Amino acid sequence: MKKLALIPFLLLSLIICSTLLVPHQQTAPQRKLTIFCADSVLYPLEKASQAYMSENPVQVEIEGHGSIQVIRHVTELGYHVDLLVTADYSLIPMLMYNTTDKETGQPYANYYIRFSNNSIVLAYTRNSRYSDLINSTNWYRILAEPGVKYGMPDPIVDSLGYRTLITLQLAQSYYNDPTIFSTLFSNNFNPTFATAETPDKTIIFVPEVEQPINDKVTLRAATPEVTPLLDTGVIDYCFMYLSNAKQNGYRYIELPEEINLGVESYQSSYGRVEVRFLNQRFGTVTPIFEGSTIYYGLTIPSNANDKAEAEKFLNYMLNGEGKTIFNDAYQAIYTPSYTDNISKVPAGLRQDLKSEILQR
Repeated sequence: MKKLALIPFLLLSLIICSTLLVPHQQTAPQRKLTIFCADSVLYPLEKASQAYMSENPVQVEIEGHGSIQVIRHVTELGYHVDLLVTADYSLIPMLMYNTTDKETGQPYANYYIRFSNNSIVLAYTRNSRYSDLINSTNWYRILAEPGVKYGMPDPIVDSLGYRTLITLQLAQSYYNDPTIFSTLFSNNFNPTFATAETPDKTIIFVPEVEQPINDKVTLRAATPEVTPLLDTGVIDYCFMYLSNAKQNGYRYIELPEEINLGVESYQSSYGRVEVRFLNQRFGTVTPIFEGSTIYYGLTIPSNANDKAEAEKFLNYMLNGEGKTIFNDAYQAIYTPSYTDNISKVPAGLRQDLKSEILQR
């Protein structure tokens, strides 16, 4: 009986010994892809990244901000980002080409890929004041009504913010009402957002401190910080991109093509307005935001940690299943996409790109 009792013990000992003698099989460390993007493209990008991770051994980490802030994370805060996606492609040459990495002395970028577009709409819900009356001909009068509140992203951090200022200024000419910009926006701040007329354009000056004097206009860092205010009725309306309005299921007013910044044939008229900051926000760079058709852009920064994985993901996004995901999310990707410096684009991406000269 004692010998039989020893058998299980001996078997257990053999298993433990064999386990200790056989080396553990080590799994290869998972690769990581870091993407910083404009908030307006978070929805399709997260869906595409989930599908991409299901097919590839990589962890995709995405962080969304206003487009200007996306770039500042790389050029001023020292972040190492593998892929940078912005809602305004011209920010890449403006803020990255002449700004160098202190570690390498190289520009943070030397090309962009312009891959999609959008337009500005005025979103609302069924609970918004005057939701049963507002349309594309009277929206600016509805916004001016006492008690009506609206929101938008802050122009000093988000491209939709300065684009909305341009749209409001363009609306003055379109509706033949010279009070629209001051009534809806400038007069609700102290100091005001001053304007100046030149022979060929109107310049809007963004003050160093944006101090509202009432609750007519709410500024937030990006659209995801404004939409909860719309959902809860704190504000009645919100300027946003058409793709985001559709993704969130909002009601929306499609603004006229002459002012919604979404139609290339109106490029010259959009350019009649520009926005300038009165504070020196970007070190040695002084950006001027000219009215322009909305185009999205991306680049792989020069200090990226994994350029090869970024290139692989871009192929998936621009030419593979990711493209279908973007198209289904109302953020259609161009065929072909465009670049200003095809010789600097990774070789694996060049065949599906078309060269262009920067449109601004």
